Amino acid sequence: MVYDKASDVVRMEITPATPLLSPSPGQYYFLYQPFRLTGWESHPFTIGAWSYELGDKPLSSPTSAGNLNDSLDVSHVPLLAGGPAEADYQRNWTSDQARKSDPLKLKMIFWVRPYDGWTRKLRQQCLRSPDSTTETTVLLEGPYGDTFPLWRYESVLIIVGGTGIASAVPYIQDHLRRSDEGWEENPENEKTRVRDIELVWTTKQAAFIHDVSRRELKPALERSDFSASFYATRDSSAYEDLNNCGYEIQEGRPHLQSLIMSRACDASSADSSLAILVCGPVGMADEARAATHLAMRQGHRSIKFVEESFTW
Repeated sequence: MVYDKASDVVRMEITPATPLLSPSPGQYYFLYQPFRLTGWESHPFTIGAWSYELGDKPLSSPTSAGNLNDSLDVSHVPLLAGGPAEADYQRNWTSDQARKSDPLKLKMIFWVRPYDGWTRKLRQQCLRSPDSTTETTVLLEGPYGDTFPLWRYESVLIIVGGTGIASAVPYIQDHLRRSDEGWEENPENEKTRVRDIELVWTTKQAAFIHDVSRRELKPALERSDFSASFYATRDSSAYEDLNNCGYEIQEGRPHLQSLIMSRACDASSADSSLAILVCGPVGMADEARAATHLAMRQGHRSIKFVEESFTW
């Protein structure tokens, strides 16, 4: 666990004890921390991203040119270890980077916003260390939730707030994976139909945007079929430094009605389908839902509205 004071987020990287987990977009888990007086206390968290390691080394993934990157791009890694997709993937590795005797090790990433109770104690555990980093044992219950087939729509708009970015990143990475040339080698894989995907993310701290953009969102930000609009409601003094990183962070909140109406008009003009995925505060979800309803009333019918909300 690492606590970043600038973004006010605890980044949890969990290595499951079981190799049977197969993460997918739309999934969430309940996390427990044992050996506490309130050990029964659990919280639902969306899995924000995942990666694989071979033994103790991070997996390298081939680029379209057949070379190898220094870091793992999860968009090229099979979700289910041990299946035919993994066998095809292993044949592309160089002999010194992959040994069939070493199992794939899954690493799951969660973003936790500390509030009261257990999440605040997680932050305190991190702050006891000089580098705000600590290790602990947690229990995973899940996965829960279903994967919505965003890949079946020509245009995708993802609107998220705060740590709701956790619901967006897996779908974005899934799009990258399905866009890869080798994805269709397995006849069971469905190729993406998405022509353009747009992310609109509003959060309090600009530093949180910067951290995720240089990690999980970096491969998508380098593509022509992906665009992102970032908004921060605090830390205006940080905008100048972070805006030199190749993307712009705007102050305040987006006007969702104008945004959704514009995307609905574009989809109608192109005679294409539009999927709108929303995950964030209640007010944001309500505004997006009302704007989508207005667009459909005005004749833009090829719209699918999907709201991610996690409860028992």
